[in-house]
This record gives sequence, C-alpha cells and structure tokens, in this order.
Amino acid sequence: MAIYYYTGSWRNTKDLDLFVTPQDRDAALGALRNAGYRTEVVVDSWLSKAFVGEVMVDIISGSGNYLAPVTHKWLQRGEPVTILDLPTRIISATDMIWSKSYIAGHERFDGADICHLIYRAPDKIDWQLLLREFGTYEWELLAVYVHLYRYVYPEARDHIPGWVVEELAQRSQQDVALPQRADLPFRGPLLDRYSYLVDVNEWGLPDPRLTVADARNIPDSEVLRERHLDQETFDAMHPAG
Repeated sequence: MAIYYYTGSWRNTKDLDLFVTPQDRDAALGALRNAGYRTEVVVDSWLSKAFVGEVMVDIISGSGNYLAPVTHKWLQRGEPVTILDLPTRIISATDMIWSKSYIAGHERFDGADICHLIYRAPDKIDWQLLLREFGTYEWELLAVYVHLYRYVYPEARDHIPGWVVEELAQRSQQDVALPQRADLPFRGPLLDRYSYLVDVNEWGLPDPRLTVADARNIPDSEVLRERHLDQETFDAMHPAG
C-alpha cells in the first residue's frame, strides 16, 4: 500500500504490514484478538501475526536482521493518510528505503522498489537522514542502491542530489586511502538469511546477527533458532540430487 501511495504502482499482497514499537506490540495483539483475530508471536524481537479467515496481518516491531527496532520517530515521520475513512500513517519513503535496502536475498530483492521510490517520489526522501541512518559503516550499502538507481534511470539521475553522490564517492576514496576497520568482519546474513548460511555453517565466519542481537539484549537462542529454521527452508528449496 505504501508503494502504491508513493509510486502509483498497485500490486496485490498476501498480507498487511503494521509497524508498532516493541512496547506497543502486546497491546496491538490484544486489540486484534478482541476483534476476532487469532494471533501468534513468531519471532519475539520483531514479528507477530494475526489471522481471521483468509486475512493475515504482520505486526512488525523491528527488522528481521535485528539491526533496529521500530521507534516512535519512525511513526512520527510516517505520511498522514486516510484509509477506509480512518486517519492513519504509512511508513515514510525515507524509512522504507532504509528498511528495504537490507532485503537483498536469495528469494527476494527489493532493489526495484527502492529505484521506483527514488524515481517517483524524490521530493519525499530525506537524504541527510538516510546518510545518518546508514551511519559510519553501512554507507557502502546506500552507495550500492544509489548506483543501481543511476544505472536503471540514467535520464533521471538528478532525482538523487549531486551532493549525495559526491559524499558517497568521497567516503569511498577516503576508505581506499585509509581503510576503516568495519564494526562487523562479515555482514552477509544481514542482507540474505539463506545464501550466506554456508559462510557461517561451513566456512566458520561469525554470524553478525549474534553481535547485533547482543547489542539489543536479544538472546542468542533466538538467532540460533532462526538460523536453524532458515537452513531447513534453504535445504527444502534445494533438495540434494
């Protein structure tokens, strides 16, 4: 629905995503139960679901890679809209770009959504905020999508301010001259929960989600459980022989 609002491109979806802060999750689930929905907490740190008939609602209170919880600032930055005669907010284009940039997986890649947002809603994007959100070490990921957009829409490159491209180029040059030590030595699973399982399970690289989860006081057992389930799903998608 948010993509439709910003770009005018409609696509049917299997569910409705509702963003809530972690503190409000249980109240939201309670409201849905009172409305007749069956609810469940899928992953304690970020994902719950509610069902009634064939309708499914995802209650999202964080990111699947454990990087960040939903905050009141997210909600405040949301775009005021009216849906079914109810005043509400949809996620800001800026926050949607940040969240979708980490969905670059084996089975789903949201790069096209990011390109469409920049192409169709350039005036809705706060580039200063994006640079801050990606921070000291994640700016390279933002640069990936900036260059992807410029490749896809070469005649509309000015939808990304020139100073943003220059800032990212300068950071790249500085990093070549004086490489900064990354906060995480390996970051693949932050983007793709399946394709980098081999790095962790067979090649001995550390799962960055454990470090990220520890910083948010999320138990390691949750990350390990998700990794085990991901491996089962991946194996089912790629049966031996």
